[in-house]
Amino acid sequence: MESTFEYKGVEITWLKHAGFQIRNSVVIYIDPYDINKELEKADIILITHEHFDHMDFKSIKNLSKPDTTIVHPKGCIIEGYQTCEMDVNSKVAIKGVEIQAVPAYNIDKPFHKSGCVGYIIDVNGIKIYHAGDTDRIPEMKGINVDIALLPIGGTYTMDVKEAAEAAKDINAKFFIPMHYGEIPSTEANPEEFKKDVKNAVILKPLL
Repeated sequence: MESTFEYKGVEITWLKHAGFQIRNSVVIYIDPYDINKELEKADIILITHEHFDHMDFKSIKNLSKPDTTIVHPKGCIIEGYQTCEMDVNSKVAIKGVEIQAVPAYNIDKPFHKSGCVGYIIDVNGIKIYHAGDTDRIPEMKGINVDIALLPIGGTYTMDVKEAAEAAKDINAKFFIPMHYGEIPSTEANPEEFKKDVKNAVILKPLL
């Protein structure tokens, strides 16, 4: 099992938890958490919300260079960096990458009600959806991408069954499960997800 999935020249590497590196002509990180080894520096870092396992200041520092841009939703306070604050459904272009913030929230859980987003990023024409910490929500039915990164760990997000149902709502060529097995109460079997989602791609964490 590999840590990286490549699609049309875009490399997607699962770091751990909800953290990914997306690499093409630019280097992008989404929710890097507990980065304990030397990785390529970021052009862009996207943060979905302020919880410690998504907005990890140590990882942000380790991955940043002087011209790194940190993209985040309102409510996240990130000082000392070049930042871009986004509202839900807003769009921005940074270093040739188109970024859209999309809804992410809990329906029947108390953890993520506001201040959270997912992202759709367009890297050289390849669209990638990072769902953030979310349940299956109605807004997923409008998402049309190449690759979707979906949480399956339950407790704080969708569980495996809910994520498999969400995959039916989302128009994507491939689905990569995430947000499981790293922090307490997020244990899940990605093979169960793959049974119900025929175009699922299971990655192993790099870290």
